Amino acid sequence: MLPIGIHLSHWQTHWMDDLAPLIGRAGRLGFDVAEFPLLFPGDLDYPRLRGELDRLGMRASCGTALNPQADITSPDPQIRLAGMQHLRRCLEGAARLGSPILGGLTYAPWGISLSTKAASRRDQCIASLKDAVHIAEDNGVTICMEAVNRFEGDLVNTVRQGLEIISEVQSNHLKLHLDTFHMNIEEDALGDAIRQAGKHLGHLHCVENNRKPPGQGHIPWHAVSQAVKQISYQGYLVAEIFVNPAGEVGQGLFIWRDLAEDLDEAARQSVAFLRKEFTDV
Repeated sequence: MLPIGIHLSHWQTHWMDDLAPLIGRAGRLGFDVAEFPLLFPGDLDYPRLRGELDRLGMRASCGTALNPQADITSPDPQIRLAGMQHLRRCLEGAARLGSPILGGLTYAPWGISLSTKAASRRDQCIASLKDAVHIAEDNGVTICMEAVNRFEGDLVNTVRQGLEIISEVQSNHLKLHLDTFHMNIEEDALGDAIRQAGKHLGHLHCVENNRKPPGQGHIPWHAVSQAVKQISYQGYLVAEIFVNPAGEVGQGLFIWRDLAEDLDEAARQSVAFLRKEFTDV
């Protein structure tokens, strides 16, 4: 059975909310993995967080997002440098937490269209990633590029686009991060897309088409679980469910109404569904 995790921002209303108590909350509900949002990696108390993980016998995964002021695709060398510095801090933070991967928008800013000068931006992304993978290797972490939907980015929307960048960077420390919410918008068939990713799949977010817990929408979960099994995926299954409209987290993720009556119950439903659906994987 693959390790099952939850993104800790499920319980956050502000991005700086304390993550330490949320690790225990995830553990009590049956999760093996706590996923950390490394948006401000320099402000986290890594010894405290790692101590809590070790105390509970849990694992970590990590994600981040670049922004317009820290963007490795930018034509401005100072903005690119800020993006590389952010990735370095995140990769070092992931290593301190024991996470094997750094997923998310690791290759371009979140929510920003790069269509202007798209070709040069893509070229700069690849050049920057060729440097970033050496930092990843030094820290024993794999960078995973999340393919996001057209409303949150335009550089990597599909598995095919991600694989093309991986082919040009040519490093074992660069893989794909797939998310069923985004795939539901961009891919013709989720199972086929996962099989296309194959050995290059490094991280998987499991969430419904409506961002509710798995099993409460129309994602074809049997097709997903069978494809995961067929490619011999060995990473984590992380429930990245966002159902709470409260605070800057809810607004930042475009959650405009309550999608669950109880956050803990939504989490409990997620881990129960994933354990059942992926039981033979």
